[in-house]
Amino acid sequence: MNGADETIIAEATDWHLASARDDMDWDGFTRWLEADVRHRTAYDEIVLADAALAEHGAMAAMQPAAANDDTIGYADDEAVAAPDSIAWHRWGGLAIAASLALVLALPWIGPGGPTTYATEAASRAIALQDGSQIVLAPHSRLEIADGERRIALSGAAWFDISHRPSRNLAITAGDLELRDIGTRFDVQETGGQVRVAVAEGHVRVASAAFDRPIDLSGGRGLTYDPRGGAVTVRDVRSEDAGAWRSGRLTYDAAPLVLVAADLARYTGVQVVVDKTLQDRMFSGTLIVGNGEAALRDLAQLMGLGLVGSNGAYRVTAQPG
Repeated sequence: MNGADETIIAEATDWHLASARDDMDWDGFTRWLEADVRHRTAYDEIVLADAALAEHGAMAAMQPAAANDDTIGYADDEAVAAPDSIAWHRWGGLAIAASLALVLALPWIGPGGPTTYATEAASRAIALQDGSQIVLAPHSRLEIADGERRIALSGAAWFDISHRPSRNLAITAGDLELRDIGTRFDVQETGGQVRVAVAEGHVRVASAAFDRPIDLSGGRGLTYDPRGGAVTVRDVRSEDAGAWRSGRLTYDAAPLVLVAADLARYTGVQVVVDKTLQDRMFSGTLIVGNGEAALRDLAQLMGLGLVGSNGAYRVTAQPG
């Protein structure tokens, strides 16, 4: 690794740590991502490594390494406050090397019977045999079967699929089936409603509810509502696809009830939306490092009321 690579990894680490703070400079982060194609790769590696650490609990506390163990551990972000930039740069090389080694050491999912993964409060990194990577979101479920040729998702996941034209891979979510030959995309399924956002590459989406399959390329997304089979294709910013991995949720005319469901998934805050607001739409960005703060921001932005406490709230039509 040369000096430039080390600098990029250090910058990616700093941005990932900053994403958990309320004062995150999202515009600066976007400019940094777009400045160099290596930035996105480095950032995704850091996020993937962090997700793996949180799931496996390998970094529960900093302890001296055993005589025959070179791995140095850190507590995950949910367990303790994130170390400051100075501390991370002091341990940066060893921590990142250990983190990426852990990602590479994750069990590969080989041929055989179905393998099921289910998450609770933390996301989980999953490595496929061909080098593809999946980050399964909190409160989600994934089943991999048929020698990695079929994947069923309930909840949300980020897919980084290796390019293999000869492979026949199908991913199902709700009533939709996605087929891919090598791409990076996000899928979110909530109560049968499915959202797909493609960051790079190409995805073909099919359903019995469609007249014909829909092709999505990078920078395009799709929302499918099983109520009446309504489907909407739209432009999406590539950096918004899978942005939940860095604690950010961006919406363009999304139903308020769907936003509330996302807050429950990614923050654990339970939200009930009054029936009179079922058809209200929200456009904007929420930072979900603190679920209650994000919910208060949502209510304020929409001029709505919010009642409740201790992680259980109701959104009302009348401002508080």
